[in-house]
Amino acid sequence: MPPKRLLAILAHPDDESFGPGGTLSRYASAGVEVHIAIATDGAAGSVAEGHEESHANLVEVRAKELDAAVAILGATLHRLNYRDSGMTGDPANAHPEAFINADMGEAIGRVVRLIREVRPHVVITHDETGGYYHPDHIMCWKVVTPAFHAAGDPSQYPEAGAPHQPLRLYYTAMPKRWIQFFSLMMRLRGQDPSQAGRNKDIDLTKLGMPDERIHARIDIRPTWEVKQRASAEHASQGGGGFARYLPRPMAKWLLGRELFMRAHPPAPNGWREHDLFSG
Repeated sequence: MPPKRLLAILAHPDDESFGPGGTLSRYASAGVEVHIAIATDGAAGSVAEGHEESHANLVEVRAKELDAAVAILGATLHRLNYRDSGMTGDPANAHPEAFINADMGEAIGRVVRLIREVRPHVVITHDETGGYYHPDHIMCWKVVTPAFHAAGDPSQYPEAGAPHQPLRLYYTAMPKRWIQFFSLMMRLRGQDPSQAGRNKDIDLTKLGMPDERIHARIDIRPTWEVKQRASAEHASQGGGGFARYLPRPMAKWLLGRELFMRAHPPAPNGWREHDLFSG
C-alpha cells in the first residue's frame, strides 16, 4: 500500500515548528510522507534578544534554522521563495517581491504545481485570519485554498502537471480559551494583552477561533519533545513559540493537542475527530 502523504503550506520559517510541528512529527513517525512548504524567506522578521547580529544576514540564518528544524520533524522541505512581507504597516509591505504583492494567479499556479508533484491526501495551511492577522499568513490562506481545488481540475493550470485532488484541507486553529489563558497570564504580570509579541504588534484580545469551528484535535504529547527540539532550532526567533512562556509541565498539559478546522470536506459545527486521515 502506498504511504499516506501530508503537505503543510505555511508562511514563514518557524511556522512549521511553532505551529503544527507536533502533528507533522507525529505523522512522520507513523510512516506518513510529510512535506512542508514555506512561502517566504523570513527577511522581514524581528530577532530575539542576543541575536541582533543576525539582522545582517537574516535570510541565510533563518534558512539554516528551517533546514535543521524540518529534519528534526522528519519531513521533506519545499520553498516557494517569496519575500517576507512583514506585519501590517511594515515598510516591507511595499517590496515588489513581497508575498502579498505576488500575482495571485501565478502564486496559485505555483502551489497547484507543488500539490500535483507531492500528491498529498491531506493539506494544511493557515486560516482566514492567519492566526494573528499576519499578512503573509492570510495570503497563504488566499492562495492555498483555491489551489487545493484547482489541483484536481485538468482545465486549470494544465502546464503544472497531472491533476491530483487532495481529499482534505485543514486550517490551523488557535482556540479562544488558549488566548484567554495567555491574556490572563499577561495581565497578572502587569502586561497589556493588546500589545503582545516582541514588537507589541499583536492584539491577543482579537484572536482565537470559537470551539464549534475546531473540528480536529491531534494529541501531540507523544511528539512533544520533538516539537520542542525543532522549535529550539529557530533560535533567532526565540526558539519556542508560546510554550517558552510557561513552565514545561504546564505547557505540555495546555498545548498538548494541536487544533485544526476542517475546510474540505466541510464539517458541521461541533464535529470532532482525532486523526486527519480518519475514514
